[in-house]
Amino acid sequence: MSERRDSAILEEARQLREDAWQLVREDISALREGLAEKPIGRRIREHAAGEIVETIDMARDIASENKAVLGLTVAAVAGWLLRAPLSRIAGRWLAIAQGE
Repeated sequence: MSERRDSAILEEARQLREDAWQLVREDISALREGLAEKPIGRRIREHAAGEIVETIDMARDIASENKAVLGLTVAAVAGWLLRAPLSRIAGRWLAIAQGE
């Protein structure tokens, strides 16, 4: 009786293993079909493009809601980049104002 029971358990385990392998084969087949339809490189490009568009839209929304902050930030960056010429101009004005 024990031998029949062991045999039945073994047969059930084999069937479960075969069913699992069949699912794996089907998944692999579906992946291959999907990749043939749209390769990984194209998927990555499309995803990246979507993320870029979403980021630009979000930045545009934030900029439209905070125009004063954006203007001050641009002015601060411009001032920083032009600090040397602005310092020279300010130095000349001070020299003129002091009568030199």
